[in-house]
Amino acid sequence: MGKIKILDEGISTKIAAGEVIERPASVVKELIENSIDAGSKHIFVEIEKGGKSLIKVLDDGEGMDPEDVRLAFERHATSKISSLDDIFNIKTLGFRGEALPSIASVSVLTILTKTKGAILGTKCVLRGGIVEEFEEAAAKEGCCVIVRDIFFNTPARLKFLQSDSREASLVVDLVSRYAIGYPDISFRLSIDGKEVLFTPGNGNLKEVIARIYGFDMAKDMIYINKAFDFGCIYGYISPPKHARGNRSWETFFVNGRLVKDKGLSTSLEKAYRTLLPSDKFPIAFVKIDIHNSLIDVNVHPAKTEIRFLCEEKVLQSLYETVKEGLFSNFLIPKEEFKVTKLSVQQNYAIAQNENFLKEEYFTKPYGKIENKPAINSNKTLKEPVSELNRVNKEKPISNLYFSQIIGQLFKTYIVVQGEQEFYLVDQHAAHERILFEYYSDNIDMRRYSQDLLAPFVMKLTFEELNFIQENCDLLKRMGFDIEIFGKDTILVRSVPYFFNRPVEPESLQEAIDELKENGELRWRSHEKFLASLACHTAIKAGDDLSHEEMHELLNQLMNTNNPYSCPHGRPTMISISLYELEKKFKRVNG
Repeated sequence: MGKIKILDEGISTKIAAGEVIERPASVVKELIENSIDAGSKHIFVEIEKGGKSLIKVLDDGEGMDPEDVRLAFERHATSKISSLDDIFNIKTLGFRGEALPSIASVSVLTILTKTKGAILGTKCVLRGGIVEEFEEAAAKEGCCVIVRDIFFNTPARLKFLQSDSREASLVVDLVSRYAIGYPDISFRLSIDGKEVLFTPGNGNLKEVIARIYGFDMAKDMIYINKAFDFGCIYGYISPPKHARGNRSWETFFVNGRLVKDKGLSTSLEKAYRTLLPSDKFPIAFVKIDIHNSLIDVNVHPAKTEIRFLCEEKVLQSLYETVKEGLFSNFLIPKEEFKVTKLSVQQNYAIAQNENFLKEEYFTKPYGKIENKPAINSNKTLKEPVSELNRVNKEKPISNLYFSQIIGQLFKTYIVVQGEQEFYLVDQHAAHERILFEYYSDNIDMRRYSQDLLAPFVMKLTFEELNFIQENCDLLKRMGFDIEIFGKDTILVRSVPYFFNRPVEPESLQEAIDELKENGELRWRSHEKFLASLACHTAIKAGDDLSHEEMHELLNQLMNTNNPYSCPHGRPTMISISLYELEKKFKRVNG
């Protein structure tokens, strides 16, 4: 008997659905694209428990009549194309006829829709792709799709979903990007009954950027717009000072389609070469309009990948457009002075006012919140003694022997004499190890905090804010005084204080960016976060240390559990023996 057999239709349907619907954000994407194709001006998205229990998308588009509702849930039923040639001239976001059938096959789906001028609408309920109800019903013009209990019939898929907050953050990110791509559509997003995003739909892209990513960043964005023989490239890019630690803030739309394309990212970043450190990335919202015949959107069922017929020309044009935009603006950093006497809360309230966000206001001069808060020098601080010396005084010390501190080399390495050797201690790696064990042992460090003269304002994504809230107590023990302010902002009021200097408040953002770039933020790794925070709050290479500070640093290092390496595995010190030194000077034979 042969081994090959035809799969059951139910199994094959669920396998096909897995290509389109990976998680709740995939459902939201497909439903938003259907709403856009339907000509909607207002799109409301609501989710509960990260979208696992409820996803609702309501629009005011053209709606569907009863006959179309019946066909919409048949696989490969679509109104977007009618022949093979149409595939190479797609003008809509959806076209494969797979989204609704795929969603319905793995959930309990209800659709309520009505066309313009119709007296009654249509209600259809499906469970696992099987129609259970189909009837006339009262409805508003447009379409409302309610998806409950996603993957209820495929538990193996359900268990691979991440936490509710992580899944919700992916939805926030997705809706935010579509709001950027379609500023003439009003988007509203509610999570567990709380509104987290709203855009007015007035076509003002810069206002949308301000509402989602913050006013300070939006006002500095550089507008780009250049036509080419194949189409045009336009949008907003960031000046170098707004660079981030990962690529998650790069957004590309091609003919209104949100895409992920390595080539586009590479060309964008190439234009910033020499303007940004190698570990920093620009913020960009770039739109490319190109003739539909020059792209292939039928690459993957999820429709986020495309192919360009003239790829080299498009990538070169993107590079030229971004580079011209950058160098047509002054990129020399300017020292800014605080000219306003408004409080942080007042500045924030003004920035949230809709009149303040109107396009004409972006060109007016005004005061801003400083992102380099001054230190309150009037506050008296005692030099912190080694808490680790007190806590670990019973612990056996390593067999290292430091007899004399010679000094600091290149403001990076501490030179220490031993018995028959000398040591070069990397001051940054050593302090990383000290701080990591401070943080890991939950030692209360609030007494070593330094108040800021003005709070440092951090604008966070939904995922980042969730992460901060989860680790709020830990951050307070470290010496950060943090206040949640609004739905996407925190105020840092005080920072840790080490070796007669305060930690820069930006280090908290840098630590989060590092986790996000490495894909570790989603796993909520306690140890990775502590290691990242230790790295970004430690004294740096190039910091000048006094003899007393070097002595204290070495004392603390010798009282750690592992004085030989930093949390990332780099050595904290190397040793060179007297014998090896004398060999170099030909004082001994060898």
